[in-house]
Order: sequence, then C-alpha cells, then structure tokens
Amino acid sequence: MTGDRTFTQLTTCLWVTQSDLYQTNSGIFLSAGAAVLIDPGILPAASQAIAQFVHEQGAEVTTIILTHGHWDHILGPEQFPSVQVVAHTSYQEVIRDHREDLQRQVAGWETERRYQRVTPFEPPLPDKVFGENLAWPVGTLTLQLQHSPGHAPDQITVYHAPQGTLWAGDMLSELEIPFVSYNLAAYEATLAQLAQLEIRTLVPGHGTPTQDPAEISTRLREDRAYLAELRTRVTAALQAGASLNETVAACSAMRYHHPKDNTLPHRWNVESVYAELGGKCTSPHGWEQE
Repeated sequence: MTGDRTFTQLTTCLWVTQSDLYQTNSGIFLSAGAAVLIDPGILPAASQAIAQFVHEQGAEVTTIILTHGHWDHILGPEQFPSVQVVAHTSYQEVIRDHREDLQRQVAGWETERRYQRVTPFEPPLPDKVFGENLAWPVGTLTLQLQHSPGHAPDQITVYHAPQGTLWAGDMLSELEIPFVSYNLAAYEATLAQLAQLEIRTLVPGHGTPTQDPAEISTRLREDRAYLAELRTRVTAALQAGASLNETVAACSAMRYHHPKDNTLPHRWNVESVYAELGGKCTSPHGWEQE
C-alpha cells in the first residue's frame, strides 16, 4: 500500500491499483528497473501514488500505454509530462474529432467531484502510434500490443504471452455488458481473436481482475453470446420493418448481468447496432448520447 492506495501484485511483473471511480484499473508492468504504465490514474493523487510506488520499487517510468481515448483513461499522462505515450494510430483521430466532448466530460466529472483544476485539460498526444500490433519492451519483458476495436475505434489490448496476462481495455468485465460504442462487427471479431489466446490472468479496464480459468471462460462466453443475440434480434427487427423504438422493445427481454446498472448501456447498444445494420435514425441515438 502506498498512501491510501493498494497495489496488488497479480504476476511476477504486473501490479494493479484500482480507483473507486467506476472501479477503474491502472497497471504497472515492472522489469529490470523499467516500468510501463497502463491507463495510469484519474485523479492526480492516483498518478502521484503510482509514481511513488514505482520509485519505491527502484524503477523508472519509461512508457505510458493508453488503451483508448475515452476520458476516464487519458487523464494520467499530464502527471508524467516527460514520459512517452503509446497509443493506436486511430487515437489521434479520436482526440482530434472529440476534443471538445472529452473536455466537456472531464469538466463535468471534475465539477461533480469538486476538483479544482489548475490548468485546462488537453487530451494527451501520443509519441508513438501503431497499426495492428506492436511489440513493446519493458526491461527484459516484451508486451504485445494489439488493436482490439469494438468498444472504441482505437482500443488496444496488452498481452504478456509468457505468463498469459491480458489487459483487456474496456472489455470482459464482470460489472459491465459489452459497451458497443463503436462497432458491433469489430467487437465480435475482437472477442473471437481474444478467445484464441491462452489467458491465465485477465484484467478489465473496470471491475475485478481474475485468475480463475472458469471465470475467464465465462466472461468470454457470456459477452460473445450477448453480442450474438443482440445481432440476431436487431437483424430480425429490421427485416420485419421495425422502427427504432420497436427494435428496442424487441431487445428488452435479453438477459444480462447487473441489469440495474446496464439497462441504459443496453438500450444504447440496441440503438447503435440498429443504425449500424442499416436502420434509419433521425436524432442522436445510442452512444452518441453519452
């Protein structure tokens, strides 16, 4: 524990710390005096605690990996101004096209938390971008960065093959259903690809990491089944000439975990997939409303 934050060692080289805000996870891969951070912190105090933890391990932060350009994953780099940032090449388009939205979301959250910002928030720019995949060194280790779109166009996963460790971005959480805020087909392809990996440690962007093989298998199976049923129901509704609201109703009987928390995301999924599969929408719909 550093200050009031807990750092949990999951493997010989990976530590995780979790924020009470949306149960957001930040990761630290450590090897041979080098540290690579994944989505570090939200509040400055969290990033500062991470920096202190790395220092206590006798290491230096060499790289920050951003899994995707959603506001709750990109606040950390401003606390590490001299550290290089790695992201997918589409991240640049995301922050360019959604800069004002990101600033609005951050400002709204900071107002809610009564946090006084000293300087205006600017989405961090990457120093290194890549396309489909990238091998990234940390000390004597190599992390495999893989483009894994679906939740977001620029989302990446981080895989350490020797220990079967997968940092899954905003996927495979026991708290959340799949948030299809970018593209259903891409999300389906991403989960199919991840299902081929040997995963012994799974860390979602939000929620509880797990090393239970049955739990890992269940999360993959249930999320793939949810997306398959979503596609089937929306396709059937479109073929029947259903309106957007009729399609939402046709998907209302779908079962998913934590329905109280996921009712709105489910509705937004239905609306977004309706448009993706050719349905006509005349007003902001789905994840456009976030």
